[in-house]
Amino acid sequence: MNSKMKAELFCLHCNKDTPHEVSYAGTTLKSIKCIECGSEIEIRREKLIGNYAVDFIERILTKPYRMTEELEKDLTKFILSLPIRIITKPYRIAKEVTEMIKKEHD
Repeated sequence: MNSKMKAELFCLHCNKDTPHEVSYAGTTLKSIKCIECGSEIEIRREKLIGNYAVDFIERILTKPYRMTEELEKDLTKFILSLPIRIITKPYRIAKEVTEMIKKEHD
């Protein structure tokens, strides 16, 4: 489902706040167009997926550090939540990746 909305945003071409038309395909941002000058920015999914991959790898690499912080903050909560997290994490990752792939094919 495609939708559009109006928003007051800063236009790099007009160098001021102007009304813009923001277009979505479902919940995914597709483009932003300045109503005054017609300048348009299209969002390319290939770039978004590439950025997502970089973010995903960064999250994997920082996981030990983040878990250590949680451990130091509240040992009991960490220990009690660990079994559930270990069981649900593969499902949550698969769901996240599936949603990204699904958006790519929409």
